[in-house]
Parts: sequence; structure tokens; C-alpha cells
Amino acid sequence: MASTLVIILAETRSCSSTFALFEKNLLNVFQADLALCVADNEREDKGNRFYQKAKYIWQSKEYEDWGEGLEYLIENHHPDWRKLLQIPKQWLGGIRGEHEHPGSGGILLYFREFLRKSLLESGALDKYERFIVTRSDFMYQTPHVPPGLLDNQYIWIPNGEQYGGYTDRHILCPGAKILQTLSVANILTRDPELVIGEMQHKQRWNLEKYLKFHMQKSGLENCIRMFPYTMYAVREPGGHTRWSEGSFDPSLNVFIKYRSEHSRARLARLIVGKNGWSQFRINAFDFLYGQALMLASALHYLAQKFGNKPTG
Repeated sequence: MASTLVIILAETRSCSSTFALFEKNLLNVFQADLALCVADNEREDKGNRFYQKAKYIWQSKEYEDWGEGLEYLIENHHPDWRKLLQIPKQWLGGIRGEHEHPGSGGILLYFREFLRKSLLESGALDKYERFIVTRSDFMYQTPHVPPGLLDNQYIWIPNGEQYGGYTDRHILCPGAKILQTLSVANILTRDPELVIGEMQHKQRWNLEKYLKFHMQKSGLENCIRMFPYTMYAVREPGGHTRWSEGSFDPSLNVFIKYRSEHSRARLARLIVGKNGWSQFRINAFDFLYGQALMLASALHYLAQKFGNKPTG
């Protein structure tokens, strides 16, 4: 029996471009089973290879207002919890109300709660030691860091795309911590006054910052560890997206959604080569990535200090 369940969250995208490498460099590395936790809508091609491979398929109703979905899933919710929309700026996208946010942050919060419910009701929670919650539009041209190098007492996220918090795009979590990790929406809908009191002193919230806030409130932050970013999100021509359109790469015939993510994946590919991952190569990635961050920070400082000054 597989000890790892890989879960695609919210929807399947870019399937014809990504599945072969997804299977080779993620599923096979972990010898994992696959689950889909997705919306039941007309965009979903239920004949794609992710559906064919999946051991579990958990489908949610497609909501015009994903706040209705949260209210359905979470009993005893506060009648005025949508006042949270007054906290800017784009961490509750997809939830209707005054001061609506752009993006899809609220939809992804909903799907974490829906996944939590699905794991419990299906019995899958008790069958696996580790859960990987990820997306189908990741291009894996480099193998994922293998489980032997990722101690299963910790929660692992890729090193990058944090935006002031923790990336929402990919997470590895031990079975003992997965329900707590996914319970990101309970406090929002049940005690909005408490959340507003703790969040209102900061501006420009995003989903990444809120996920970090949740980890801190749940006592999970000390469990967070990072591993090299080995994948990058793509969009096929004509493919659906709620945020970044990406820039076109003619060699792959896809749009690369986030250039910074692509650069990290290229660095990982350069380091691992054909030799496979080791602790030494993980350390090399962390060192080089750290150096790149310092260089970027220095260039930003110089641009701010000297970039707008007149010459001559």
C-alpha cells in the first residue's frame, strides 16, 4: 500500500502538458496514490489523465459565491462573518460581499475545508502516512526531493513564492497534522471578531500571509521546513486562470505563469543534474537561492537610492 497520497486541489489544469512529468517526477518518486479534490464544472475534462490515474475523486459543487460553500461545510458559523472582507486586500477572493477581493484566495480556503471533510468521510485519512496537497499545472522537469530526505515529523513547503507568508501552491504534511493544517477557515467563520482584532493592524493581506497566520495560531509554525523548488506552474494556450496569464514559451508551447518560480526550478535542475537529490545538493540550493535573494535585495536598494537621480 502507498504511504503517500498526492491531492490535486480545486481543479485540473494544463493536463496534457504536465501529466507525464507529474507522474514520473512526483507520483513515482513517492510511489504515491492520487486524489482529485475539485469542483464539478464544465471546465473539468473528466477524461484527462489525472482522472484516469486517480484513486479518489472528491467533487464539490461549483459556487457563484464560495462563501455559501463555507457556510454549508462549517456548522455554527457566525451570521456576520463576511465582515472579514473589510480586511484588505486579496486573501478572500471568490467570496461575495461588501469590499469583495480579487483573485481566488477564498476559493482555496473553501477547498481546504472541503478536502478536510473528504479525507474524514472517505476513510483516506487513516490509510496514508503523508499527504501532498498540490496543483496539476506544475511542470516537473526535475524530480521532487524524495521522502527519504524529508523527515515526516515536519510540514514541508517549497523554498520560494512566500509573499510574506507561506506559499499555498504545494505542501507535504504528515498524516498526524493534516487536519489541523487544513482547518484554515474555521476561525474565520466562527469567530470573525477575534480574527479582525488580530489582523486589522496589517494591510495588504494575501493568502500566503493568512496561511502563515493560521500556522502561528495553530501552533504549527515550528513544524515548517523548506525544500528546493523543483516545479513551476504553466498555462496551456486558452487555459483558464484567475490570476497570472503568464508569458509564452514557444519551446514548450505553454505560458510560464511565474518567472520567479521558473527560475527556482531551473536552479534546482542545474544542481540535481542526473545525480539525484542528496542533502549536499539541498544545501547547495539553499545557499545559492540565499545568495540570489541578497543580490536582488542589493539591486533593489541601489535602484531605489540612485535610479531616479538626474545625471550630468
